[in-house]
Formats: sequence, structure tokens, C-alpha cells
Amino acid sequence: MNEELETPNTAPPLPPDLPQIPPAMPDTTELPPHSPPVFRIREAEAGDDEHPAAGSLAPFNSRVIAAVIDLFVALGLMIAAHLILPLFVSHFALLLGLAYMVTRDSLPFLNGRSVGKTAMNLRAVSIDNQSLTEKWEPALIRNVVLIIPFFALIELYVLLTRENKPEGGRRLGDEWAKTKVIIETSKQEETPV
Repeated sequence: MNEELETPNTAPPLPPDLPQIPPAMPDTTELPPHSPPVFRIREAEAGDDEHPAAGSLAPFNSRVIAAVIDLFVALGLMIAAHLILPLFVSHFALLLGLAYMVTRDSLPFLNGRSVGKTAMNLRAVSIDNQSLTEKWEPALIRNVVLIIPFFALIELYVLLTRENKPEGGRRLGDEWAKTKVIIETSKQEETPV
């Protein structure tokens, strides 16, 4: 009469006043040896900020979106000028679009921010964080290189490769003009509530 009692391989039940936690599921995410690589998005950790701080260098994506918005503004100016101006002066429409592109960061009626930078909450400033409003020389130096054929692609490549480096966020035009693009401090952040 020597029978051994077999106990199941489970944890003892918790008292009723403690929450019941289901057992951990085994990791079944292992892939067969010849499967394609799987890229996983890193989840935000407790200390990560969703948005970079105001005054820090602008991220690559924001700068590209701002540049695309500015291209559409320049194109809109060119189309409007072509439709409004008489035929013999409509050739100046292209010059109007190019003038916006090279002076967009120093125009006083835009408060020194292009339409694209305003939409993306960015600002081009000098190295010592001074606004480029009515400072035509640095604005021309940093932007005139973008109207040179294919140089904009070089600038895009430089900006992309420098993203996580000490000189990150600065393209060649920024280096030559001694400027940088930062995230603008919003008015809500400046005034205490």
C-alpha cells in the first residue's frame, strides 16, 4: 500500500486577495534558419522622450518635410506669377520661385522662418542661435547651393549620413554659412501657465 501521490507541476494557488497572474508564455518567436530577417521597432522606454527638446538640432525627417513644403510654395508662386503676369514678363515666374527658395530663411514678413519650417516648427539660426531674419548673406549661402542641379541630392545624402554623428543635423550649406536648423520653442513653452 505504498502508493506515491503525484502532484501536478504547477505553482501553489495564491491567496484569494492577491491578483492571479497567468504563467509566462514561452518565446515562440524563433525563426527557421533560412527565413528573411525581421526588423522590430524599438518600443519607447520609460526615459525616452517622444519629441526632441526645443532648441535641439532638427531631425532629418522634419527637415525633409519642411523642404518639400517649401518646394510646393515656390512652385505655387511660379504658377501664380505665370498666370498673373503678362506673357512677355511671365518668364520672371521662375526667378520668383528661385528667389523664395534662396531667401526663405531671412524674409522679414515670415519672421525669418520659411513656410515649411513654420509648419514643422523649425528655425534656421546662426551657430550662436541668432535668428536669420534680414540676415541675407547666411541665408543665401546656405540655400543657393540647393538650386545647383543635383547638389540637393548630395546635401540630402550628407544630411542623412550625419544624422547620428557629432555634426549631425548640419548639411554642407549649413557649414559654409555657419548656421543650423533647430526645433523652435513654441509660445506655450515660453510663457508659464
